[in-house]
Order: sequence, then C-alpha cells, then structure tokens
Amino acid sequence: MKLLHALTNRPRGPSVEWGGSAGAFALAFALRFALEGSLPPGYPFLTFFPLVFLVGFFLSTRAGILTAVVSGAAAYAFFVTPGGVRAPTGPDLVAMTFYGFIVATGLLLIHLMRVALRKLDLERAASAQMAEQNRLMFHELQHRVSNNLQVIGAILRMEERKMRDPEGRQALRAAASRLGVIAAVQRQLHDPARQVTEIGALMRATLPEIVAGATLQDRVRLDFDLAPLPVPADQAGPVALIAVEMVSNALEHALPERGRITVTLRTRVAGGVAELDILDDGRGLPEGFDATTASSLGLRLAHQFCAQLNGTLEFSRREGGGTRVSLRFPLGVAG
Repeated sequence: MKLLHALTNRPRGPSVEWGGSAGAFALAFALRFALEGSLPPGYPFLTFFPLVFLVGFFLSTRAGILTAVVSGAAAYAFFVTPGGVRAPTGPDLVAMTFYGFIVATGLLLIHLMRVALRKLDLERAASAQMAEQNRLMFHELQHRVSNNLQVIGAILRMEERKMRDPEGRQALRAAASRLGVIAAVQRQLHDPARQVTEIGALMRATLPEIVAGATLQDRVRLDFDLAPLPVPADQAGPVALIAVEMVSNALEHALPERGRITVTLRTRVAGGVAELDILDDGRGLPEGFDATTASSLGLRLAHQFCAQLNGTLEFSRREGGGTRVSLRFPLGVAG
C-alpha cells in the first residue's frame, strides 16, 4: 500500500508529465511501427494500451487522457487507415470502440484509486493529529493528577508535624505515604502507550520514602533483592501499596530502635506466579495474631488489594526472630 501510494500520489511537475508522456508515446509508436506487417489485421492499438495505463498510473490522469487521445489518433492515421487511402471498415470501428472503452475504463479506475488514496491520506493525517492531541491531553491529565496527589501528601505531612496525638500523626503519615505511592504509579504511566510497569523499580523508588518519612533512615536498613518483573498497570498500584503497608507496619510495630527490612521479589515461571516477601528482624508476631481479624486499617487495605490481585497474603514468624509477610499473586490477572 505504501509503495502504491508513493507511485501514484507523488507530485510531479508539468514538464515531467508531458515529457514522460511524449517519450512513452514515441517508444510505443516505434514498437507498433516495427511490428507492422508481422501482426494479423485488427491490432492497430496493441502497443498503445499499456502505454496509456502506465502514463495514467505513474504520471497523472490528465497525462493519461492526453496520451490516449494522441495514441488513438496516431493508430487511426497510421495503422487503421494508413494515409487515409480507405474508409474504416466494420472491424476497424469495432477495434476503435474497444480501444476507447478499455482506455476510458482503465483511466477512470486509476483516477478513482488515486482519489481514494488521497482521501486515505487525509483520514490518516486527521487520525494522527487526533492521536497526538489525545496523547498530550492524557500526559497533561496524568501530570496534573500526580502533582495534585503530591500537593495533598505535602499538606498531610504539614498537618502531621502539627499533630500532637501520636496515633493521629501515624495516621497522617500513613495516608501521605499511600498518596506518595499512588503519585509514583501515576508518574510511571505518563506514556499512554506504556502497558506495563517494572514493579521492582517502582518499589525501589517508593519504599525508601516510607522509611525517610518515619525519620528512621539512620536506624533502619532497607535491602532489596528484586528480580525484574514487568506487570500490567492495574497490578502495579496494588502490589506497591501492599509493600508500603507492610513496610509501614514493620516500622511501627515490629522493629526496635534499629533493624533491617528486606524486600525480595521472585517469579515462578511454570505457574506464572509472582512472589513478594517482606522480612524484618524485629519483635516478631504477637501470640494469637490473626491478620484476617486485625483491626489495623493498613492490614485491611492490604487484604483488599490482595483480593484485587487474586492473590494470597500470609504472615509468619522468621526463624531466628522477626516476621515474614508473603504475597503471592498470578501475573496479569488483576481483577
């Protein structure tokens, strides 16, 4: 299709049209003249048919029409009634009518094809312009949403600094952290053509902010062992938010003044399952702990996000002390 478009719709000046037509006519006439005497009667237009179509196709419709008229007149004068020594017979008139019908039909089809290709060009240009406008609008929308979320997060952190109640401060800090993760996901999705997000890179960018927001970056070490894992955009947010909740929970409840949190990410290729583990070396789970009945807002949100992923979220004691939180979810099956 592209080659056809380039051959038929490429602009050509009058000198190219008429010069090409004249050269092609001279070649066709010379070839027909050379064949005179070796062809049976009734083929006066034999070499002019392809000439007319080629000129109409490669040069222009008007050049093809002019070539058809000149070729028809030359064939009549030199090969139908040479020198005007006789009047055209019935077979001659049939050949002339056939020639006129064929070249007119061919040139009409070539013209209609050229018109259709031009309309297709206009539609493609309009579609490309609309797609570019949509891309810019999408980019601007995502940028504004991300900025607005960051502004709200900054306001929450300002209120946190003024809050005297420890529980209130913790709630505001957690809300600001969640907004930070959502804003990071929005930044990842600026490009509308982007269908996946590298979840490891997203967690490396967001989780240190959680530790810094709790002013524990000098006392808590955050380690990563993350295999590359691109996930659909609708999975990136829930996975990152679960990680944020679990790290925040470890900072608040599990770790003493100093500690270490390790985040690992693996995939089981055979089952198409991602495995995210968050481990700390803190106090460990309290006796009788049941995550499904916990009243913590963070844990309730984590379970909701896990259900959105069609995954499982398990809590267990680490050997040697501490807690392991394990998230398992199928790749590409967010609900």
